[in-house]
Amino acid sequence: MVDTEGLTWPVHRRADFTRILVYITLATAFIFILDMLTPLGVMIWILYLIPLFLTVYLSWKYAPLVLTGVFILLMIASLFVSPRDIPLEFALLNRAFFALILIIASVFIDEYVANVEDLARSEDRHRTLLGWLPEGIIVCHRDHIVYINPAGARLLGALNSEELRGRPITDIIDPAFLDTFKARMAQAALGARIDDEQVRILRRGLTPVMIGTSLGAMSWDRETAVKVILRQETV
Repeated sequence: MVDTEGLTWPVHRRADFTRILVYITLATAFIFILDMLTPLGVMIWILYLIPLFLTVYLSWKYAPLVLTGVFILLMIASLFVSPRDIPLEFALLNRAFFALILIIASVFIDEYVANVEDLARSEDRHRTLLGWLPEGIIVCHRDHIVYINPAGARLLGALNSEELRGRPITDIIDPAFLDTFKARMAQAALGARIDDEQVRILRRGLTPVMIGTSLGAMSWDRETAVKVILRQETV
């Protein structure tokens, strides 16, 4: 699982569309002018890779491919106006080779954009599913709560998940069960799957309650975390 709330793209990319487009336009114009003023043997056109990679932040799917076409046309135009210090054939061969690199890079960028969008959609579906589950689910990373679904928040007497996010998981465990729970957490982090473990939890403004828990390891931000499933059994 990846915390897509921490992503700056594609979650908030629309607000930056105009700004990124201006950056790309200015960079492209600067590189084109610089290319026209320098001899053919100086490979200034390699700098077109910079605005090409900026297309990652644009919401238009075909931006990398379209910009690649624009760059190739500009490279062709500057070929005939730049000062000639090498034979035209060699300059044409160099730019043709780099045009191929631009095309390959744009294809990889397009695939990367598609993969990030698929990841964001998958994560959104996953969060929606967890939000509807009747069982409480907590994800603990470095012994702190990094995610808790609405059912888990209600079980712990919180108004919403934000009240509990960032708190140590030990804050909600009865001290009498704390040592055992820590041992089970350590085992789960090492890969063990623990089911039907009884523990008493402390609830905000409510009486403590015995619940059944299941623990297991999972990935969170490329690190190992522990998923805790809460099932209320007796009050």
